[in-house]
Amino acid sequence: MRSYLNKKLIVLKKKILKKFKNQKKNDLSVKILINYLIYLNLKTEKLLLTKNFNPELEILKEIKYLHSLVEEIDSFKEFSKKNSKIQNFNLEKNHKFLFQKLWTNYTFDEFRKERLGRYIKRIKINKLQILIKNKKIVDFGCGHGNFLMSMAKFKPKECIGIDYGKASIDYANKYKKKFFPKHNIFFFIRSVYKSKLKKNYFDFAIQNGVFHHLKNENSAYREVYRVLKTGGYFWVYTVGGGGIRDFVWDLSQKLLQNIDNNIVQNQIRSIGLSTNKEYHLGDGLSARYRNADLPTIKNKLKKIGFKFVKQLNGGFKTDFDYPYYKDKFFNKKFGSGDLRILCQKR
Repeated sequence: MRSYLNKKLIVLKKKILKKFKNQKKNDLSVKILINYLIYLNLKTEKLLLTKNFNPELEILKEIKYLHSLVEEIDSFKEFSKKNSKIQNFNLEKNHKFLFQKLWTNYTFDEFRKERLGRYIKRIKINKLQILIKNKKIVDFGCGHGNFLMSMAKFKPKECIGIDYGKASIDYANKYKKKFFPKHNIFFFIRSVYKSKLKKNYFDFAIQNGVFHHLKNENSAYREVYRVLKTGGYFWVYTVGGGGIRDFVWDLSQKLLQNIDNNIVQNQIRSIGLSTNKEYHLGDGLSARYRNADLPTIKNKLKKIGFKFVKQLNGGFKTDFDYPYYKDKFFNKKFGSGDLRILCQKR
């Protein structure tokens, strides 16, 4: 999928990772590295958003500098064993910790403006109102409940959100109690593998950027299939990936894999960025994704029993959904891009 990337980038990546592997680092060296990776990811985002511009050479320059930075880190004093020990990455456990920390950073005002407004717009531009009104909705991995509560505007009959993060569900319930006290919206701490929900009950299901983080996403998709009615609709969002954006994320994560993630998140928050930017960087520098392409995800869903209906449009300048996002360097930048699709239970 990444064969088009400049071969020099691949070689350089290997050199950097080899140099940094199991290296002991001091507090200053870690902060310098994290700060540079924050800068690198923000600059990469800016270059990717410049339409019809090939950012490959600019990114190559930055990664060359990163290589020299890693060389410089050799001269720093030994970092404490506590902070430099290898972090054993457990897909479910680490993401549970990470996303609870990220989702609950939003103030209620930010949640209303940044999160609810985002999904209300997505529902409208994809003309999904008719699939929501008077319908029973379920959100698998609802986080702090932004997508589900945005549906209140379109008068659903019942909304249920499940997530394994207690802090996220507590946040969702507090917001719901304050702003949607009379709506049939309910949040539960549940597993997406065993939701304890009724079979063939819901009209519309949501999986919005969750299952690509799981150890067994097929099991989660089968659970969605079980609770949906025949003919029920399913919003799926998963990351396609395979472009320069993901190359930089992957490199950043591997350089930080031996660093306590609390240090990474605290350093991001110390800079004074917006909550959305903090979320974006906290996610990109830490969360592991299982990338796919459109044929792969369509085939996966077909095997479980879903019928593809159409691709959906994210609708924002930072959403990279092909064919909605027009850029002649799309594949080079984003690979398969963001995959938002609507399918239906057969």
